[in-house]
Amino acid sequence: MYSKQATAMQRVVHSSMSNQNLHLIVLPTEGCNFRCTYCYEEFRLSRMKREVREGLARFIQKRASNLKRLNLSWFGGEPLLAYDIILDLLHTVKRVRAEKPDLEFVSEMTTNGYNLTVERFQELLGLGVTRYQISLDGPQAEHDKRRVKANGEGTFEQIWNNLLSFREIEGDFEVVLRLHVDRDNLFQIPSVIREIAESFGGDSRFKLFIRPISKLGGQNDEKLPILEGEDIDAAMNSMKKLAKELKVSLFGESDEGPSVCYATRANSFVVRSDGRLNKCTVALEKEENQVGRILPDGTLKIERDLMVRWMRGLFSEDTEELECPLVGIEKALRLEKAAS
Repeated sequence: MYSKQATAMQRVVHSSMSNQNLHLIVLPTEGCNFRCTYCYEEFRLSRMKREVREGLARFIQKRASNLKRLNLSWFGGEPLLAYDIILDLLHTVKRVRAEKPDLEFVSEMTTNGYNLTVERFQELLGLGVTRYQISLDGPQAEHDKRRVKANGEGTFEQIWNNLLSFREIEGDFEVVLRLHVDRDNLFQIPSVIREIAESFGGDSRFKLFIRPISKLGGQNDEKLPILEGEDIDAAMNSMKKLAKELKVSLFGESDEGPSVCYATRANSFVVRSDGRLNKCTVALEKEENQVGRILPDGTLKIERDLMVRWMRGLFSEDTEELECPLVGIEKALRLEKAAS
C-alpha cells in the first residue's frame, strides 16, 4: 500500500520497476493481410518460430510464481493470421492461472479486425483477451483507399460487420475504435462519428479514440496528408466535442497520473516472432531497439545498457522521456559513443 504522501510519480516508478508486474507485447506473426498506405512495418518476418513459442511459454511458467500481474498484448503484423499460436500461448496461461488463481491477468489485442469473427471474439474472451483496438480511416469510401488488403481490395464492410456482431455478446470487454484523421478525410470524419454513435453510442464497452495520422518511417511518409500545427488541436477538439454531444464514450479521457509509455517500463518487452526482444513497436529494426533475446529454455538474454537508455525517464522524471523514450534515444546513444 502507498502512503497518502506518495506521489503519482512514485507509484508510476514503483509499478514500472516491479518484478511482480510483467507486460509482454507478443508478435505471433509479423506478416499482414493489409497494406495500409501509412504503415511503417516491413513484413520481413512471418510466423513465430517454434523455439520462440516454447521459450516464451517456459518463461511465463517460470515467472508466474513471483508475479502478481501478467499483461499479454497481441500485436503484429496482424496477430490473427497466427490464431493457433495465440491460442497455444493463452492455454499455457490458462494452466498457469489454474495453479495460481490470485494472478491478475490482463490481455488485449491490436488487430485490423478483418478476421475477428464473432466466434473468435467469444473464444478469445473466454481465454481472457478482453480489450481490442481496431482502426477505421473514415467512411467506407475513404477507409477503402487507405486500409486495403494486400490484393488492393477494400476492408471496411467486413470490419464493420464484425464490430456490429460484437454488440450482442454479453460480458465485460472493451473495443477501442481508433479513428484516423488526415487532411483528406477531415471533413468526412463527423459522419463516421455519427454512425459510431448510432451503432455503439449506448454501449460503454465501445470507445472512440481519435488519432491524427503520423509519419512513422513508412515508405509513403512524404506523401501522407498529415495535419500539422494548430490544425491538429482544432480538429481533435472539434471531433471530441461532437463525440461527447452524441454520447460516445471516449478512450483515454481519465487522468490517472503521468503518462508513461510501455517502452519506458523495465518490466515490459516486445517479443518478436524471431525471438528478439524490443522495447518499442514502432522502431522495430533500429539498433537501439534490440535489447535482447528470448532463449528456448525460457530465459532472457538482456543488453543492460540499452535497457537503461529506454528507462531513463523513470530516473529523470522528464515528461517527454516518459511519454516517448524513443524521442532522443539516438542522440543519447551518439553522445555515449562520443564520450567513450
